[in-house]
Amino acid sequence: MMALIMCGGKGSRLNIINNIEKPLVSIGGVPMIEYVINAVVESRKFLSVLAVTSRYTPTTLLYLKNHKYYRNKIVDTTSTLGVDYSTDLGQLIELLKPSTLFVTPCDIPLLKAHTIHQILRSWEPGIAYSSVILKKEFVERLGIKPSIIVRDRGQEYCYSGISIIDTSKVTVGAIIKETYIISNCKEIAFNINTKEDLAAISAEFI
Repeated sequence: MMALIMCGGKGSRLNIINNIEKPLVSIGGVPMIEYVINAVVESRKFLSVLAVTSRYTPTTLLYLKNHKYYRNKIVDTTSTLGVDYSTDLGQLIELLKPSTLFVTPCDIPLLKAHTIHQILRSWEPGIAYSSVILKKEFVERLGIKPSIIVRDRGQEYCYSGISIIDTSKVTVGAIIKETYIISNCKEIAFNINTKEDLAAISAEFI
């Protein structure tokens, strides 16, 4: 299994001043992407780790190429066109066939290695596309406003941004049956997209 850390988005909803790229926004004095990189590497579950940048995150790419994990060949980088998340992910799926991908955004800074272990224990190998979701009410109790809601079996959930994809079973452009892994973990509930999210997560580091 390969891990992809997606860090090429525009981050326009966060609206950070001084043109700081979203992955490099400081939380607790540390760039947000650093927490995710550490969680993925420390999980020791992946044969390789790719941090995915785009034309919108050139400073993030420079940060990654100066990182100890890059120098030690533990984390590598690649880039996509930066069109949008779905298009960029589709490009990666085609590029990395055949493989199984653990895809995580760079903006869930509470992610921990043990959380990754828990998700993988709940995953069923052979499923084409599994999305990790959380109960909407669980997320709202943490003071977070979910942006995208999915309904399944009469319940409302929101996406964590994490997915597991068997690229050999996915054809880009075709309809894919999405399955769900329900993981009500605080560590993946804080997805930083707005200044309100940033304020909420910052309280976790005080």
